[in-house]
Amino acid sequence: MLLDNLTPAQARAAIGAMRAVADASPGLHPDERSMLAVTARTLGLDEDPLTILAITPDELAELVAEPRDRLRIIQCMLLMSLMDGSADREESELIRRFAATLGVHDERVESLRQLAEGRLTRLWLGLAWKSYGHEEFIKALRDEGPRGVWKIVGPMMGAATDWGLARKFISYGELEEGTLGREYFNWVRSHRFPFPGEPGGVPERGVWHDLTHVLGGYGTDPDGEVQVVSFIAGYRREDPFFWLFSIALQFHLGLRVSPYSPGGHTGHFQPAMVQRAYARGQRVKRDLSEAWDWAPEMHRPIALVREDLGIGE
Repeated sequence: MLLDNLTPAQARAAIGAMRAVADASPGLHPDERSMLAVTARTLGLDEDPLTILAITPDELAELVAEPRDRLRIIQCMLLMSLMDGSADREESELIRRFAATLGVHDERVESLRQLAEGRLTRLWLGLAWKSYGHEEFIKALRDEGPRGVWKIVGPMMGAATDWGLARKFISYGELEEGTLGREYFNWVRSHRFPFPGEPGGVPERGVWHDLTHVLGGYGTDPDGEVQVVSFIAGYRREDPFFWLFSIALQFHLGLRVSPYSPGGHTGHFQPAMVQRAYARGQRVKRDLSEAWDWAPEMHRPIALVREDLGIGE
């Protein structure tokens, strides 16, 4: 995941950098083994990744020059650091040295250090500042002023009800079976979620996420949430790593990273499962989270909507 178009030598170097992270803490966790195997397979390496030895920052810098590739390797190293279910200071410091040598700046390197040092409040604040939710707050304030922000915050507090908006979404239950709107209605009802406009409902700006569940066929259990967010990371045009890093913290380490996060679920960021969903998302023809006008699609057969968007099996 994240890595692509590397030469065989660069691919081995990326695996070597990830192996260095795994070696920074005792033993090789099964999920670390899986992460190495999935990455090697994705990069087209035929050899056993466990035979590839750890690499130094200077060796990696000599082999990989492109800034984008360097950034993506550091991000894979960050994910690797979480695979054993904890954040270690040794791993954090190692990644900081690699990032410094490669000239890579990614706020999540600092996030890992905060996690390793137990500074969870700072971690949460840093993630919130870089989150998609922060982007939506800015857009809402720009487009609608304080009222737009209240439409996002209010439902989290069980306020900001809008029964006219709720009726609009409930009316999708009158559409023919097999349409996107009817499938969305059935999905909301089957999970006993409130509709937008009802107390506790998601803001209308966030409906694309629920529609991604419906279009992708992903559930709302921990594995389903990991898969849908990995799928989103695949089709996101900007900072896909935020989604992967956040969902790993939430469902592999059990942290609460958002107001909607339950916390307490561990071990669900399984590399092979994540890679399948991420690759599937990469094949989607547009970013569904950004300026996608889903309203006209609600009356169309869901099979045709999937086909037009490039959402395959």
